[in-house]
Order: sequence, then C-alpha cells, then structure tokens
Amino acid sequence: MRQDSLAAEDPLVDLFLDLARIPSPTGHERSVVDFLTTRLRGLGLEVEEGEALYPESGSSAGNLYCRLAGSVPGIPIMLSAHSDTVPYEDEALPDPVFEDGVLRSRSRSVLGADDKAALAAIVYALEQVIHNSLPQAGIELLLTVGEEGGLRGAKISNVESMAAECGFCLDSTGPVGGVIVRSPWQKTVSAEFIGKSAHAGVVPEEGRNAVAAAARAVAAMKLGRLDDETTANIGVIKGGEAANVVPDRCAILGEARSHNQDKLEKQVSAMIEAINLAAAGEEVDVELKVVDEFHGFDFSQGGLPIDLAERAFKRAGIETRRTSTGGGSDVNVFNLMGLDCVNLATGMEKVHTPDEYISAESLHQMNAFILALVEVARA
Repeated sequence: MRQDSLAAEDPLVDLFLDLARIPSPTGHERSVVDFLTTRLRGLGLEVEEGEALYPESGSSAGNLYCRLAGSVPGIPIMLSAHSDTVPYEDEALPDPVFEDGVLRSRSRSVLGADDKAALAAIVYALEQVIHNSLPQAGIELLLTVGEEGGLRGAKISNVESMAAECGFCLDSTGPVGGVIVRSPWQKTVSAEFIGKSAHAGVVPEEGRNAVAAAARAVAAMKLGRLDDETTANIGVIKGGEAANVVPDRCAILGEARSHNQDKLEKQVSAMIEAINLAAAGEEVDVELKVVDEFHGFDFSQGGLPIDLAERAFKRAGIETRRTSTGGGSDVNVFNLMGLDCVNLATGMEKVHTPDEYISAESLHQMNAFILALVEVARA
C-alpha cells in the first residue's frame, strides 16, 4: 500500500522529505543551507554561517551555528549533523518517496538520510521546544558542511567558543539507540612513483617502470583486516599511458586505521618502508605524503555525553547499545578540539548507495530521544 499521501499528516516526515528533495552533494550545499537558515530564523533564532568551503563550486556554503539560551539551570548541550551528501550516481536527482512507513529514493540518487534524517529530527525537536516553551538548559546547533569530503566543515568549526559542555552528533547507521563509544585514528598515504619513459618494444632497458614500482610496493604491504583494531587498504592506483610505453608515472592512494594509535603508526611506517624499498628496487624516484585524517576517541569507560545519552534513551523507552565503529565522523574532530562528543545511530541503512532507506519510526525515535535529552540535561 502506498502512503505518499500520509506524509502531509506527519510534519517530521514532511520536513525530511523537503530536505531530501534538495540536492546537496559535498561542495554544493547552498540550497539546503538556505532552507535550514530560513527555517531556524523563523523560530526567532540568530543564525550564523561560516566561511564557504568550496567557493569555486558556485553553490558552496558554510557551517551553520545557532544557540537557544537556557531557561533553567543544567548542562548546556550541542546537537550536530551535516548538510552534505555523497555525490549522486550518474548525476541523478533526489526523488524521495514515503511508502509503507519507509522513506527511500525512487531514482538512482542516494536518499540523503545520511545525514538529513538527523537534520530533520534536530530542527523539528527545536521547533517543539520553542513552540511549547519547554524548559531547557541551553541548546546549540552546529550543522556542518563538507563532512563527506573529509570532515572539512568540522575542522574549521569553532567548538572551543561554545557554551555547551558536551555534544551529540547523529550520524551513524544502525537502529536508533546505538551509542558509538569508540572510533579509530586514520591516516591516508599517497605516493607518486617517478620513473623514465621509453619505447617498450624497442629500448625498454632505457626506461624506469613506475607501474612496476607501485605494484612491487603494494605487493609488499600487509592489507585488509590486520587484527581486531587495525585495517589497511590501497584503494587507488593510476599510471601509464599506452601498452608500448614504459610508464614514467604511477600514483597510489591508501589508508590505515586503528583503535590503537601505536598500531596505526607501525602500520603506516611499514607502508612507507614498502614504498621506499620498491622505488629503490626499480630505480625510480618517489614523492610521499601522509595525512592525519582524524583522531580516534574512546568512551568505553563512560563520560558525560554517554551518561546523558543513555539516560535520555531510557526515558524515551529506547533500548541502548554501546558499539564501536571503524569509520570517522565530525565527532572525531569535536573531541580533538576539546568538546566531549558522542556519535549516535539514526536508523539509516545502506547509506551511500541508491538503496539507502530509513523508517518514519526511526525519525520519530530520534525526535523522542532529543526531547528526552533536553529533559535529562536540566538540573
């Protein structure tokens, strides 16, 4: 049975559908940021926008920040989600539909529940707090851009100036109630091998094969799941121009992640050693770059955001599950900046694919959780 007609009877589902219909791949968040700004200013809030991350795109935007001053004593909190999505398949446009209690995309575009489901739940809960004059101890919103492009919006945010004592980012897969207590460190490793071109059928001995060097390096690396805390991968290799030319250039791009920082350092060092040895063995030069993408966190022993989240889920009647992740999110950045922050599951599934979906029930569970969080944060 189709339920598209029921969406108009559910303002939270309606809000999500409005957001999901707006294309906002990373670097092109302008329209959805404008939508959010208008909605929040309609509540009488002062909304600040940060610098645009991708001004060259022509539709870039910045992080949004706004604050609702507390009306009672307690713990001021920060709520966060990101406004960008991954790029759409074959430039398909979003076409969200509500059927049988589930929201999904009718096109080959991602639905955008990552992370517009969280945006909808946060904005709708704030509207309820303001319209119903619910007592609260202070609520700050930080809605970031560029999360899917390497947490770039979070990295230029200014959480140090916030009044919030802890933060909650709604940006993880799995049933609502999931509390992400551990996340790894991640580094990317890139290398460009620089050899010498030559005719492969006439004077191959005059060449220096950059592709052979790259292949030798990758073959020497330990990749995949290395242990229960550590993974490594080479995801990109590009080089060569023709079958009859000894390639003088080849680039590789990979990463390593671990919940143990020492293990991460050892793995990255091993990858660098493999690259350098391969370059020497094939008598080519190599240009190496290692980027510290994000730092891990560990709340497995508890902490203020964990305590408040679990109390709020209990009050909302939602089962709580502590879990860890192999991925990173804006939370990794906020914690590094000094604001204790936890990532929470939103109920979205099969994210970053055209088969992405989320249930209306999950949207309402998130909404109930946020309202309960506002309650438990009061003194």
